[in-house]
Formats: sequence, structure tokens, C-alpha cells
Amino acid sequence: MKKTGRFMGNEDELQKLHQHDKINLLYSNSYAGMLISMIASGTLAFGFLQQANRTEKIFWWVLMNALLLFRLADAIVWTRKVRQGGKGQQKDLLRFSAGAIATALLWCFYCLYFYPGFDLSELTTCIIIVSAMAGGAVNILSGDKTTSIAYSIILLMPFSLLLLLSPEYYQNLLGGLGMFFSLVMVVSALKSADFTLKSIELRHQNNLLLESMEDQVVARTKQIYDLSNLDVLTRLFNRTAFLSHVREIKQSSIQHKKGFSILFVDLDGFKRVNDSIGHSVGDEVLILTAQRIKACCTEAMTLCRWGGDEFLICVPSNNTEVLVRLSCQLVEHISGTMEIRGHRIRISATIGIALYPEHSKDEQELIQLADMAMYHQKSSISQRWSFFDDHLASRMKREIFLRNRLDTALENEEFRLVFHPIVRASDTAVVAFEALLRWQLDGENIAPHEFIGLAEQTGRIRQIGYWVLQKSCLEIRMLTELYGSISVCVNVSVVQFQDLSFASTIEEMIRYYGIEARFLHIEITESVFSGDKENLFFTIKHLQSLGIKVSIDDFGTGYSSLSVMQDLNVNIVKIDKSFIDKLDLNGMTIVAAVMSISANMGYKVVAEGVETAEQAEKLTKAGVHYLQGYLYERPLELHQVSGFIQKNREQMAH
Repeated sequence: MKKTGRFMGNEDELQKLHQHDKINLLYSNSYAGMLISMIASGTLAFGFLQQANRTEKIFWWVLMNALLLFRLADAIVWTRKVRQGGKGQQKDLLRFSAGAIATALLWCFYCLYFYPGFDLSELTTCIIIVSAMAGGAVNILSGDKTTSIAYSIILLMPFSLLLLLSPEYYQNLLGGLGMFFSLVMVVSALKSADFTLKSIELRHQNNLLLESMEDQVVARTKQIYDLSNLDVLTRLFNRTAFLSHVREIKQSSIQHKKGFSILFVDLDGFKRVNDSIGHSVGDEVLILTAQRIKACCTEAMTLCRWGGDEFLICVPSNNTEVLVRLSCQLVEHISGTMEIRGHRIRISATIGIALYPEHSKDEQELIQLADMAMYHQKSSISQRWSFFDDHLASRMKREIFLRNRLDTALENEEFRLVFHPIVRASDTAVVAFEALLRWQLDGENIAPHEFIGLAEQTGRIRQIGYWVLQKSCLEIRMLTELYGSISVCVNVSVVQFQDLSFASTIEEMIRYYGIEARFLHIEITESVFSGDKENLFFTIKHLQSLGIKVSIDDFGTGYSSLSVMQDLNVNIVKIDKSFIDKLDLNGMTIVAAVMSISANMGYKVVAEGVETAEQAEKLTKAGVHYLQGYLYERPLELHQVSGFIQKNREQMAH
């Protein structure tokens, strides 16, 4: 049987407990045995005065009772020892056995020594007494097999053997009965001792079983608690447990009229670790980060892994000095170099802080506010922590409003496309239009940078993006029917470009609207390079196989590299306006480099944000193929496109 608890793997300890119980049972039963011996010796004492050998018998009686008194005192001392928590040892068993065997020997001596002078009554009395004592010893001494058997044999066998050798028939009969009874007592003693020892063993086994069950219940309870409340990886609280604890902290704060705060910790650079080294190393980074966060916090703080590389801390204080000090300590500790599997990893953290009750009285909203403060702070280089404030509150309300209205913007026909011309640098002839999305909400023009990100976060960008593509295909059909080779460029979101069915969906659109694929240009920003490059390359190759041209928009501001450019084999590169604005500084160097590479790789170059004739002249001399900017026209409404093309062609004719 498997041992558990305090007995686990300790067989010696278990044997000691068995021995203690045996000794305790012997001493507990010995009171009855000693009482029987006293009564028996007292019974014989009534006949001492009329019997022979009176002096010797009195001496024997004194010796017997002295032994019984010694054993009684020993039993009392034992009982006191047990009450004080003492445990029985081998010497205690030997002492008790010696006392019991000595008692048996005194009775055996009495029967053998005084036998010649026995009359019939004394003989009968003695055989009855020793037989009764032997029978009682079967149970009283059952705690120790050796003592029980020895006691019975010493009491009965010598006296019975003596009677068997007597010339008197009736004594022979008594002796035979005594021998038979002695053998019966030995067998009974064996069985009784085995039963008693088995009972003791079973009792301890039951205790062990109960203890094992208790241990298993405790372990299973802990396991259930861990599964329900702890994050499997970091062993911090999970979302459910954290929110439950925060509710309790809020109730305590209400009762004691105290505040608390939520810190939202987000790791910077963790995705790069996952992508470049692997998720197993990323998991170790999270574990080590959780340990570092825990080292900075007190036991009164509640820690949680909110999800991914996000952690939450509930601090039972809204003292800004305490929170600033804690935030600085957290950023410093988390940013320390990590040595994992031979990799030196360094990440940083950004922290957003929301206070109860200043910022909100709802725990889930507090988390959202801390998240917003963290996200806002990521763009700052001054420090890595930030408190939620009124500016963010207004921004949050604005975002919530726009998110809600985005859901119905398409159905309410609030979106429209405007078209920004792209001209050929050599003669300023219109060759293409860039389709730009506009959202007019309740008379207000919502800037694209304000709603595109929200659309990507909510997933509405896919539906909106396909609407833009459909409208652009319709415009391509109209323009090519009227004016020939006019292309339309459509910006595609990173989220939409990651859709595995994106290329096949566009293929269906081209077939449905009956347009030539070469007049549809798909513009992607450099941010797509940070994603799944294998899927990116596959999608681009699929689009190009259809005849669609692929452009990189805002080149030079993101993740692109020459190796990626070479692998992608894009058709067009659009130089970002920020470089065009700095042509007199280092912008021209960038333009020259791009043009030099374009000659080798075979892609065309568009310069964005051209606003002056001087810029146009320099770019044209540098060999830039196409120009786009306010110098030629601002984005046009749909009904203005035809008029602009006609005007441009008239200018070209003159």
C-alpha cells in the first residue's frame, strides 16, 4: 500500500506506531490481569493459617503482591507517559513481559513447590486458578504473542505434567485435562495475538487510507482551484479570478473609503521574440517577466496575466507617488536582459494607470482606461508609464461613438470615394487615380487616420475594403470605356491583405465587372512586411499572375528592405511625402537611391506629395516616372473626375 502524509516512505515510523499500540494494549489490559492475580493470591491466603509450610506461603504471598504492586506502579507510570504524548519503546515491552513472566513463574513455583502438601481442596483450587489465569491471559496478553504463549505454558504445563506423573488416578485426570487445556490456550493465544496484531495494523492502514484520501482531496481541490483561478503558464491570476478579487477590493475600498488603482502592463518587443526565436522561448520570457513583476509587488497587490503579453496589477492605493515609484521599478526590472537558451533577450514595458474612484467606479472600465493610457503612451518617448486623463477620456468617448457608428456606416451610405490624380512626370498626362475613402458622419468629415484604425480593430475593415474595391472596379470600367488606359489604385489594409481568400475574391470581382486586371493597382503599406511573409508573397504572386499591379505605398517609412523588395518583385514604389518635403536636405539622396535600384529591378516610381513646380522639376530630372500631389489637383469627387481628365487632355493637345 502506498504511504502518504507523514508516513510516506517511512516504514520504520509505521513499525514504531504498531509497537506503541501493542505495548499500550498490554498495559491497558494488565490492570485486569493484576486484579485477577491479587484475588487469586488472596483466595489462597485464607487457607494459609491451617496449611503446612505456612511461613513459606506467606513469603510467597508477600513476594507475589510486591511484584503485582511493582507492575501496577509501572502501568500507572506508562499511562501518564502516554497522556503526555510519549511513545512505547522496546524496553517498555521487555519490562512488561518480564513482569508478566515473573508473575507466571511465581504461580508455577507455588504449584510445584507446595504440591506435596496439597490436600484435595487446595489442589483443586490451584488447578482452577492457573487454568483461569491462563485462559484470561489469552485476551489480556494478546498484544504480544511471545508473552501470551509463554505465560500460558509456564502456568499450566509444568503443574499438569507433575499431575500426570502422580500415582493417583484423579490427579492423572486433572493433569491430562491441564495439558489439553494448555495446548488449547497456546493455540488460542496464537490466534488471539494474530487477530489483535492484524487489528492494530488495519487501524493504521485505515488511518493511512484516510490521510491519503485527505491528501488527494487537498491536491485535487488545489488542482481545481489552479485550473479555475491561475494562468497555466505564469501561475498568476487569470482574468476571472482577477476580476473577482478586484470586486472584493472595491467593496473593501467602499467600506473604508479608500481608493485603489489598476496598472496595465504591456510588453514591447515580445512579438519580435515569438516570431524570430520561437514561441517556446516566448513562453519562458513571459514566465520570467511574471517573476520580475512579482518581485516588484507586495503581497497586498493582486497580479494577473490578462492575455498574451499583457499583465494587470491591482494596487490597494491611489497615491500617485506610490504608483509612479512602482511603475518606474517595474519598467526597470522588466527591461533587464534575459539569458534564455543561449539568447540574450531584452524587452521593455509600457504601463497605463487608472484610479478608483477618480477615473471610474466600474472595475472593467478601469481596466479599459488603463489599457487606453498604456496604448496612448506607447507613442511617447519621454517615459514608459502614463495615467489616464481627461484628454484620453474625450478620446475614448469619441472612439466608442465612432466604433458604434462604423457598424452602420455602409448601410447608411455614409462612405464615398474621392480620386486623387497621378500624372506622368514627362508630360503631366493623367495615367491613374488613387481611390481614397471618405466618411461623412452627421455633416462631419471624419479623417481617415481616425476611423481606419478603428475599422481594423473591429474587423469592419474587410467589409469596407471590399466595398471600396467594388466601387473602384466600377470606376475602372467607366474610365476605360471613356478614356482608354486609366488605372485606379486602391489602398488595402494589412488586416484585409491577411485574408487567405483576398486574391481569389478580387479575381471574381474582375471577372464580374468585366475589366482588365492591369488597370487595377493594389497599394500595400510597408506594415504588411511585419506579418506572415510567406502568405504575403503568395498573395502578391497570385495578384500579379492575374495582371494586377502591386504598389508599395509610403516607401521608406516602415519595415521594407532591399531584400524584401527583391523577393516581392513589386510593380510600383511610391516614395513617401516626408522625403519629398526634404528634397533640399537628404530627401533627394533617398530619391536617387530608389531610382537607381528601380533601374535594376524594373519597377516604376511614384513621388507622393508634390506641391511645388520646383519639386516636380527636380523629381523629373531624377528620373521619377510619375508624380502625385496638390500641384496637379486635390482629391476629386466622383462627378469631377471626367471633367478633370478632359481638361488635362485639352492641355496636352495644346
